[in-house]
Amino acid sequence: MRRSLQGVEMAQRFRNEMVGLMRFSYPSKGGFVKGEGEDEAAQLARLYDPERLERRFSLFERLTLPALLAQSDRDFRMVFLIGRSLPDVWRDRLAAAIAPLPGGRIVALAPMPHYMAIKRSFAIATPVEASHITGFRLDDDDAIDRDHIGRMRGMVERLLPVSGLEVPLVTGCNRGFFLERKPDGNQLFEVTEKTPIGLGLAMTTPAGMSENIFRRNHRFCGQYYNTFTDANALAFIRTVHADNDSDPHASGRIEPMGWAEAAPLIAAHFPFAAEDLRRL
Repeated sequence: MRRSLQGVEMAQRFRNEMVGLMRFSYPSKGGFVKGEGEDEAAQLARLYDPERLERRFSLFERLTLPALLAQSDRDFRMVFLIGRSLPDVWRDRLAAAIAPLPGGRIVALAPMPHYMAIKRSFAIATPVEASHITGFRLDDDDAIDRDHIGRMRGMVERLLPVSGLEVPLVTGCNRGFFLERKPDGNQLFEVTEKTPIGLGLAMTTPAGMSENIFRRNHRFCGQYYNTFTDANALAFIRTVHADNDSDPHASGRIEPMGWAEAAPLIAAHFPFAAEDLRRL
């Protein structure tokens, strides 16, 4: 009887909003490995280098965005955090690219400490009627599988009654692909992480709580929060290339996979053909 009453109470006051956050060459103070210690002028020159931005847009437009547009559960918001100083040509290109995404919006902020910018962005995107927010992180060169949002929503709804409505809950997936880009041909690896990967990782909190998924190193979430990661779903594609900010290593099992073997798995879980990724 006690459980059923708790379930009724949760249903009456629980409204969870799914909100993703992508840092799109945002010039924060801290928060990234590359450029640590740079002054503002050097940071802007590096981030806004036209050749670099062209590479970032190429991956975003061909990999990251199509995966967002293909979500089976489209009831989510996606914040694209940029600097106010991002040149108009790139801001306009981003705005045009995300126009078909129903919950997509650009948030432009001045440079500030990294976590402050993250908190402000999530606050801007959280509707006043939400009781909880499930905030997830995604980089502009990676992809989530087409059922990621729906699966994450289901995880949260089933786990929160156990974990507690008033404390943070971290959810994510540990299995996916690493796509290593090489001049002589891209190579695919199947990965099962043993500690949480940041790609698509989410934290559910009561609305208004300052804690969010960027608060801690994602590898250590289990040390600080109730954490559940799905090791079965083929949930992500992480690209490995020279522009990666952090060292793209797997914490668990990693095995090369041939394109012929991977083709049916890619088609089943992502809006791509294997050939698309091989040529990316």
